Amino acid sequence: MTLNQLYKRLGKLIEKGHGRKAVCVDKESFRDNREPDGCTVLDIACVDVRWIVNADDDGGAKINKDGTENGSTRIIFGGSDYDASKGS
Repeated sequence: MTLNQLYKRLGKLIEKGHGRKAVCVDKESFRDNREPDGCTVLDIACVDVRWIVNADDDGGAKINKDGTENGSTRIIFGGSDYDASKGS
């Protein structure tokens, strides 16, 4: 993805009211066959909006007092293995 493409996609998200959302990286979606050879800088393949469950102090799902999952909507940068079907 080029900087122009990223700028355009982020601009559309800002227009839709997502300007104050946190930006996260879906680390598991970044894969490249050259990684064992030292390739560690990988391309962003997509930008998505996703509601994710927040983690509590021990790494599990954070639960609200009423028993529901605590989460928030985030802007996600995904790699070549990103599963867009999980997004919104």
